[in-house]
Formats: sequence, structure tokens, C-alpha cells
Amino acid sequence: MKQLRRGAAFLTALALLCTLALPAAAAADTVTISSVQDFVQFSKQCTRDTWSRGITVELTADLDLSDQAITPVPIFQGTFHGNGHTISGLSLETKGSKMGLFRTLSASAVVEDLTVEGTLCPQGSANQAGLLAGENFGTVRRCTVRGSVTGQEAIGGLVGYNGESGSLISCSSAADVTGVYNVGGIAGENLGTVERCSNTGSLNVEADQDTPTNVGGIAGLSRGTIRGCSNTGPVGYQHVGYNMGGIAGLQSGEISECTNTGPIQGRKDVGGIAGQFEPYTSLTYGPSPSQQLADSMSGLFDQLDRFATQVNDMVSRGTEDAQVIHDALSAIRERAHAAGSEGHTDFRDMSDALYQHITTISDRLDSLQSHTDRFRDDAGDALQEALDQSDTLLDELEQLAKEGDSGVKQSIEALEDTVKKIQALFEEIHTHRQAIIQELAALQAYVDEVARLIAAGDYEQALQVPFPSLALGDHISAIADALKECPRLAAQLAEQWKKIYQNTSSDLGQTGSAIDKAQSKLYSALTDLKDAFAHLSDAAQNDLDAVNRESDQIRDLLKDYTDTLGDKAQSAVDDINQEFTVIQDRVDGITQSVEADNDALYATSQAILDQMDLVRQAILSLSEEPELTVTDLTDEVDAGPGLIQNCTASGTVSGDSNTGGIVGTVSPELGDDPEATFDLGDVELMSDVYATLRAVIRACRFDGTVTAKNECAGGVAGRCEAGAILDCAARGSVETEGDYCGGIAGRTRGKVERCAALVDLTAQSWLGGVAGLAQDITDCRTMVRADSDGECQGAIAGQADGTLSGNRYLLEDLAGLDGVDYEGTAQGLDFAAFSQLSYIPADFLTFSYRFEVDGKTVAEIPFSYGEDLDLSQVPQAPQQNGQYGQWPSFPTQDLRRSMVLQAQFSAPASTLADQEGVAQVLVEGTFAPDAVLTVQAETPPAQKIDGYTPRSAWSYTVTGSQTDTLTIRLRADGIRHPAAAVYENGTWTRVESTQDGSYLVFSAPAQGQILLMEKTSSGAWIALSVIGAVVVLCLIGRMIRRGKRRLPESENQMIPS
Repeated sequence: MKQLRRGAAFLTALALLCTLALPAAAAADTVTISSVQDFVQFSKQCTRDTWSRGITVELTADLDLSDQAITPVPIFQGTFHGNGHTISGLSLETKGSKMGLFRTLSASAVVEDLTVEGTLCPQGSANQAGLLAGENFGTVRRCTVRGSVTGQEAIGGLVGYNGESGSLISCSSAADVTGVYNVGGIAGENLGTVERCSNTGSLNVEADQDTPTNVGGIAGLSRGTIRGCSNTGPVGYQHVGYNMGGIAGLQSGEISECTNTGPIQGRKDVGGIAGQFEPYTSLTYGPSPSQQLADSMSGLFDQLDRFATQVNDMVSRGTEDAQVIHDALSAIRERAHAAGSEGHTDFRDMSDALYQHITTISDRLDSLQSHTDRFRDDAGDALQEALDQSDTLLDELEQLAKEGDSGVKQSIEALEDTVKKIQALFEEIHTHRQAIIQELAALQAYVDEVARLIAAGDYEQALQVPFPSLALGDHISAIADALKECPRLAAQLAEQWKKIYQNTSSDLGQTGSAIDKAQSKLYSALTDLKDAFAHLSDAAQNDLDAVNRESDQIRDLLKDYTDTLGDKAQSAVDDINQEFTVIQDRVDGITQSVEADNDALYATSQAILDQMDLVRQAILSLSEEPELTVTDLTDEVDAGPGLIQNCTASGTVSGDSNTGGIVGTVSPELGDDPEATFDLGDVELMSDVYATLRAVIRACRFDGTVTAKNECAGGVAGRCEAGAILDCAARGSVETEGDYCGGIAGRTRGKVERCAALVDLTAQSWLGGVAGLAQDITDCRTMVRADSDGECQGAIAGQADGTLSGNRYLLEDLAGLDGVDYEGTAQGLDFAAFSQLSYIPADFLTFSYRFEVDGKTVAEIPFSYGEDLDLSQVPQAPQQNGQYGQWPSFPTQDLRRSMVLQAQFSAPASTLADQEGVAQVLVEGTFAPDAVLTVQAETPPAQKIDGYTPRSAWSYTVTGSQTDTLTIRLRADGIRHPAAAVYENGTWTRVESTQDGSYLVFSAPAQGQILLMEKTSSGAWIALSVIGAVVVLCLIGRMIRRGKRRLPESENQMIPS
């Protein structure tokens, strides 16, 4: 029994241990979290990086972590299903980085359908912090965060850092985020993909903060892709922060299909979509001058090696071809002689004919000797010229060598000698090869003639046709002798050039014109040699063609005799025919290769000379300054990094400088000073640099207000040092207190094409409908009104340093370029013609006043350009919560712009005055904000009213009163007995009034006439009043004296006995 109890206890303890080890598991690879304790255990297990691989976590309940000491999940590599539940109460204030519900989500991690609420305020390094994850390399879908996040660098509402493999899809953030570097509503830094995400939280909006850099509604820094995202939260604080953007603070990747309606503020580089658009740049560096010299010398060695290889290949092929043809001819002679000895009459006749053919071939070969002699004579002068010019070149190179190493002269002499020998041997080889071709051509002609006679049935005549003689043996011997020498010289040539390179210092001076002249003549001599070689080739070709034709005729002759020949004769014919086939094939191969070999050697010789020129140029380049070459790929960018496309922004964007409705600035980020703006012309180079830039703002739209305190403000971009703005539009107002203000760009060095602007501009100088200071502007459209007293103002541009083409503007305040209308390039049109142009948004050409209350339209009044407003259609501003509504002031005549008029509400006024300062008439009541008291002085009536003398009269009108009867305060200063009267029903009637200080207070209607009167008395009444006053004073005096006489008795009665 005890053993059973112990076993049961052991099993129970084991079960308890299992429940503590893991949250409840539905399957081996599925973990269910239904309580805070489950989550705590899950977090502990994730300390080991391999534990979560392949598992699926199911959250089955909302969790409140408020009363728990929670540490972040260290690393997660599986799938986490939030199932729409919320984890709230997350609070992390410990020291460290990579802070969030998860510290790291690996590339295999997936987190879906989870909401996280809490507060992150890590201490210490405080980098890479986000409510969901510190860093993400996996996939996050449909997740939401609310609360606040504060840190230093890479601080995001959702994740701090989104790596290259990371994807954030359909997520949202309502968190308030504050950081110093790379701060975003969704991700602090994004190198991966953020798609269909939204932010409503604020970013760095407090006045008391460290100066931030790279702050964006979606991502602070983005070198990846942001697509289909939106931001409505405010970004930044006035005059504080660098690279502040509605979607991204600093971006060099791709932003497309995004919207921003949140207000954006900052100090410098402030934009409705991106604060700073850094071009996606690929840099390649050219070789240094010393490397160029080394490369050119190496190229020269390569060409020399190639030349030697070509010579060896040609020699090898020539020897083989000559030997094969010689062997075939020998075989034909031997076989024909053997066949002739077999005694058959017909075969003997044919053998005689064949012998005659062979004899003719031999004769043709002898003729090649004369061609060889002629070639030697023709080539002699050219060779001598080549030697003479080589000597001249050597002399000049010796002079050049004096500037460098002392061993150059001897090496150059040896080199030139070797080149001469190779050239001579090469020409001799080709001479003999071409002679063989000529001999075979003669043989071919003989065969053709015999075939013609046989076809005609004239056998006797066919046998009488002479066969050309051949002398291939001599040529083969000559070629063989040359072949023995050429390889050795070619190897020697390469070694000599290497020696020259090793002995040449990098500071050799420029070669003179004498060297160039010598090189030119040497090249001419080489050309003469090639011409001589070509002549020899043509002559040899005739003999080779004859050989070919003779071979065909011999085969035809043999075929005609085949039927009558015996087995031995037929065998001989087949053998001879086979040998002629070998000869013909070789001749065809030689014919095809001769021209190719000639061209190849010519090309290689020219390449050697060209490479020598490159060596000289490399020596000269040692003293040249490196250059920067920039290739702008704007016309090729429609996807990928370096692109902002199909984005919209509306509302307000304000900064101190470089402020734009879409982008604050387009410029590389190469320095540490955020106040500096990069200029491509300021780069110092150590070698040639080739930069490829991708920076395109395409098909974007801004509606709203752009303000720059200092300079560079634009409806699309504040300042562009590179890139292009294509197919964009801006509508609203652009203002800067300094210079460079434009409807599209404040100033730009890039291209602006097919853009439209409907803007009101305010600036000092450099003010333009497209750009204040521009480079190239093409096919743009502007509708511009301007407020400026500075210089350089234009409806297209204030100043343009590049090319303008096809730009048109609506004739209003400004003229095309710096106040001048240029036909075809910056041309003004009236509205009728302007409205027919392309590239103008449709809403630019329709006009209306839209009246809105709390963002809802209560009326919209359309009108045509230049018309007056129908005031009867203007709606009455409503009342709201006891407050009066009123419309802001707006023009009503010659209307040229649409307006959105928001109702403004204010508490009713209680007092109206006829004038500022001390008012004569005050009206008290309940009045609308636009109520007006109008007072006009009138002539008072002459007759008295109820014994009162009229002093002053006024007519008055009160508009905007809630009641018909008002309290009027009428100033009566200086009137001893004032009274008031109201003109009613054609007569003046005194009204009841009270006096309050210097004002007489009474009631009256909202419109009418009032009269100030004074009570007056006659002389008798005045005398009686004086007498009465004297009597009263006497009586008072007597009473005082009587009181004094009674006073001692009273005092005595009060003294005790």
C-alpha cells in the first residue's frame, strides 16, 4: 500500500512539474496561452533560441500585465496567433535595447491578429524599442498597438527595427512615440517592407525634447519599401528637428500609394511624405593613374602574347596543309603509275591523261616561284622603310628613356630588331602558302577544260589539253625553314616588352610629335607589306582554283571510264579520286583561312599600336585631376529604391528651411551636420568616381499650406540637389520669409516635367510657379498669384539655369521667366486657351465656394473663372451649443480661385459700442459675433419735452440682436439733471431711466432715435430755493444752541453720590 501511495505521489508530482514547464499544449507543436502565468512560462522558454522553432502559439484570452513583473520574450521563431485578443498593461522601464513584448522576431517568425497596449520607456542605451517588438525579421500581420514609446534610436510604435527580411502588413499604431534618432509611428528603422499600415499617434510633438533626427509617421528611416500606408498623426514640433516627414523622415527606398493628412513640423528638411529623400546611389571608383599605367602595360603584354599565338597557329596550320597536299600529289603519281603498268589499254590511256594532268600541276607549281620573287622585290622597299622608321622610333624612344630609367634604350633596340625578324618571316610564310593556293587554282582550270571537252565527246582533244605544272616542294621547304625560327622570336618579343615595362618609371614625360610621326610611317610600311602579301595571295589563288577545277575534271574523266575498267582499274580511280578530294578540301580550308588570318594579324598589329598609345596616355594622366561623373537614371525608375510614387499629402507642412508638400529635400546624406545641405560640387576625389543616382518623385499630389521661416519652400519639394519631379501637382499656398519659393520646388538642380501648380506664393526673391531657382523644366502648367517685392519672379520660374520647353501659365500676376514671357518655353495664355492644355488636373479648372460646418459640406456654390458670386446662395451660418456661427470673410467679385469656408463659432457678445475708447452710446443684450451698432448724430428738437430741454439726439441701428428690446447706456457727462426720450409713433416720449456714473440707463428698441435732455428751472424758483435754504440753516443753528445749554444738567445727573 505504501508503495502504491508513493507511486501515485510521484505521478502527481510529475504531472505538476509538466504543467509548470509549459503552457497547456493542444498538440506537440501547439502552445495555448490563456493566462498571464501561461505567458510568463512561455517567455521563459523562449530564452533558448531553438525552443520556438516550428511551434504555433494560440492566445485564447485577453491578458492584463499591469500587476506582473514582465520581461520581454527574448526571441521568437514560430507562429503566434493573437486571435483578436489584447495584451494590455505592458510596462517596461529597465535598461537595455531591443525592447518590446518580443525582443526579437526572427525571419521564420509570424505574429498575427494581436493588440498590445502599454508604455515603453527603457533606460540606458534605449535603442530599438517598439510595443510589439524591438526588432523584426519575420512577418507581422493585422496587429495594433496603443500607448506610448520613448527611447533614443530606432524607436517605433509597433517595432523599433524592421530588417531586410521583415514584413509589417495591415498593422496600425495609436501610440505616442518620442525618440532622438530614427523615430516612426510603425517602425523606427525600416529596411524591409511596410504595407497597408496606418498611424494615428503623435511623434515628437512636445516642446521639451532632445533635437530629433529622422522622424516619420510610418518610419523614421526607410531604405526598404513602404506601400499603401497612411498617417493622420501630428509629427514634430515647430522649429525643432531634422528630416521630419509624414510617412518617412529619411528615405532612400520606395514609398508608393501612401497618404498623409497629419500636420508636419520641424526645423530643416520637412516634408508631407518624406523629410529627406536621399537618392539611391551606386558608386564605382575608377582606377588610380598608377593603376591605369599598370593596366595599360598589362594590356600591351596581352596583345603581344596574342600576336605570338596567332603566328604559331598559322605556322602550324600551314605546315600541316602543305604536307597533306604534297602527300596527296605523291600518292596520285604513284597510284597512276602503278595503274598504268597493269596493261589495260583504256586504263593506260586514262593514266596517260592523268599523268599529263599531274605534269601540268607541277608546271603550275613552278610558276609560283616567279610570284615569290616578285613578292620579295615588292616587300623589300617596305621592309627597308619599316627598318628605317624603327630606327627613327628608337632614336626618339632613347630620348624619352633619358627622362626615365637608363635601361630603356637597349630594351627598345632589341624589341625593334625582333619585330622586324618576325614580320619578315611572317611575310615569307604567307608568300609560300599563297603560292600553293595559286598552283592548285591553275590545276582546277585544267580540270574544268578537260571536263568540257569530254562532255562534248571530243576525247582526243581532251587528252591534248595541257595540265599545269606544280612546284609545291620548294614552298613547303621554305615554310618549314621559317617555321623553325618564328616561335623562338615570338617568345623573345614578349620577354623584351616585359623588360621594358619593368624598367619604365611612372614619371616619364610626354612623348613628342616625332614619335607619333615615326609610328605613323612604321604603320604605313606595315601596310605596304600587307599589300604585297595581298598581291601574292591573289596570284596564288588562281593556281589553287586551277588545281581545284583540274581535280573535278579528273574525277569526271575517271567516272566516265569506270564502267569499262576492271576491278584493279576501278580501285585505282577511287584511290586517285579520294586523294583529289583531300586536296580540294585542303584548298577550300586554306582559301577560307587566308583572309581571316590576314585580318586577325592586322587587327592585332593595330591593337599593339593602340595599346602603346594607352601606355603613353596613362603616363600623362599621372598629373591630371580626378573627375566625378554622375548618371541620372530618372527616366528609367518606375519601381524599386529611389522612388516616391502615387502619394498624396494634405494639410500643413511647416519648417525653417527646405520644406515641401511631399519632400523637404532631395539630397545625399554624407555629413554629420544636419544644418548642412550636401552639394555634389563640393566632393573631393582621390580617383575618378562614377555615381548612378535614382531619385524620382512621380505622380504625387499635395493640397494645403507649406511654410518655411527662412528659405526653400515648395508645393512638392523644398530643395532638390538631384533627381526629378514628374507628373506631380500642388494646390494651396507656399510661403517663406526668405528666398526660393515655388509651386513645385523652391530650388532644384534636377528635372521637373509635366507638373501642375495652382498656388499662392509669398517670398522675398526667387519666386516661381514651378520653381524659384530651377534647372530643366518641361511641359509644366501653373496658375499663380504672388506676394513679393523682391527680384527674380516668374509664373514658371524666377531663374532657370538649364533648359525650358513647352511650359504654359495662366495670365495673372506674374510673367513667365523672371518677369518675361517666352513663347514656346514659358508662355502665358488666357483661361480659355489654358484650360484646353494637357497635364492640368481637372479640379484646377473648376471653381466653387464650399461652406462647411465641422468638416461637413452644407452648401457649395460653383462659378466660372472671373465671375461674381451669387450671394443669394450663401447659406446662413448656423448656431451651435449656444454659440453663433459665422463665415470668414471672402471675396465676391472677379473670382479666380476656389475656397473652402469653415464656419467659426464664438459666444454671443453682450455689449456693443458706437466707437473705440469712451463710447457715447453703449448697447447691452445678446448679440451675434458679427453684430454691429451704427449711430448717427441728429439735430435735437427745439421744444421742451415734459419740462426737459433737449441737448443731443441720435439715430441708431443694431444688427445681430437676439431680442427686439435692448438696454441702452447714453453718456450724460456734464448734464446736471439728465433724462432720456425715445422717438415713437412720430413723437418724442420721455422714458424711465437711472443714472449709473456718467451714463443714463434705459430700455429702447433695437432701432430708432434717442434724445438726451436736461431738467431746467425759472429765476423765482431759484430765489425761493435760496430763502428756504437760509431758513433751514437758522433752525438748525437754534436747535444746536439749545442742546448745549441742557448738557450740564445731564452731565451732573450722571456723577455718582
